[in-house]
Amino acid sequence: MTKYLLRSLVSPFFRENGGLIIFIYTMTVFIVNSQSGAGVYEYHLFLVLGTFRHAGMMATVFFLWLLYTRKFTAFVVTEMYKPENMFLHVFNYLSRKRKIMLLFVATFLLMIPVWAYVIFMIITGLQYGYIGGVALIIGYLLLLCLLSATWLEHRLQYLAEGKTPVIRSIRFTSYTGTLLRYVATKQLVTWTGLKIFTCGLLFLIAVNNPMRYYDGQTIFMVVSLGILGNGILVCRCREFEDLYLSFYRTLPVSLKRRLLEYALLDLILIIPEIIILLLFVPKHMPLNDALTFCLCGYSSMLLMTSLTFYRHFTRSQFYKLLSIVLCVQYLFLMTIGLPALYIALTLAAIFLFRWRYYKYGG
Repeated sequence: MTKYLLRSLVSPFFRENGGLIIFIYTMTVFIVNSQSGAGVYEYHLFLVLGTFRHAGMMATVFFLWLLYTRKFTAFVVTEMYKPENMFLHVFNYLSRKRKIMLLFVATFLLMIPVWAYVIFMIITGLQYGYIGGVALIIGYLLLLCLLSATWLEHRLQYLAEGKTPVIRSIRFTSYTGTLLRYVATKQLVTWTGLKIFTCGLLFLIAVNNPMRYYDGQTIFMVVSLGILGNGILVCRCREFEDLYLSFYRTLPVSLKRRLLEYALLDLILIIPEIIILLLFVPKHMPLNDALTFCLCGYSSMLLMTSLTFYRHFTRSQFYKLLSIVLCVQYLFLMTIGLPALYIALTLAAIFLFRWRYYKYGG
């Protein structure tokens, strides 16, 4: 029974998000190695010791782990309601204690990306005598696993009763507002996690590297990685539209207005990145670079939105496509330059949208 549960709920999560997790780990280590001036081990040792010594850093780390737990829990709930997984209702014939135990094993395995780093934190904490901090971290993670397993058991009971998640009625008059409400009610944790990752990483780089050590190429790659991470929201918004808002294509709305509505949505989604880049001027970044990075990020959002209309992509296919876009951005950065990049991305986005919007089948 455990094997079937893991194949149905755990394996799909890592198949879809494994590449992104590995990519984030790799980029984080690469950026640290080039910016800190010390080795990777020394840098992470400093971060871990700071986490044990300062309650604020510990609270921030706990919040990030909570966001990750919320992410995989929401993914598993979605998988439960897929037609091919309806057989999972047979687990309801088990006792509640047995179900929670099985789901606890599943959530523990879904925490593997966190445990991989926590092992280093535990070893470091024991070496430097932070026994209480180590116990607190282990207890918190086990509590997250238990709470997530309990919630999944509750949703599994819903499955047996034939209940399904319901999207609340939409009250926004504008189409952009409709999609924003979906993000605010169903994808808020994902959006918040993306902003914390991107803005937090940019802030740490800026604080540790004043203007005399300015490295625009590295900062641009961090911005690009964070902006392309919003592809998760773009992909989920497209799924939401295909499921609930397909009628919008039949309304008498001009193609230009439709493009402007998506352009406004993309702009609103990346406002935090734009704000933090402008706050770096002039102490940590030239104004010209800040504006260029903002334009490149915005044009990337437009391109991602237009790509979703080319054809129906699975999430894993769409994430692979985004990795190609990141490679293209790097090539422009090292050759022609960033002004040519945001012009090319914007033109490509407009062309794709005009060409494929009415041909897209959903």
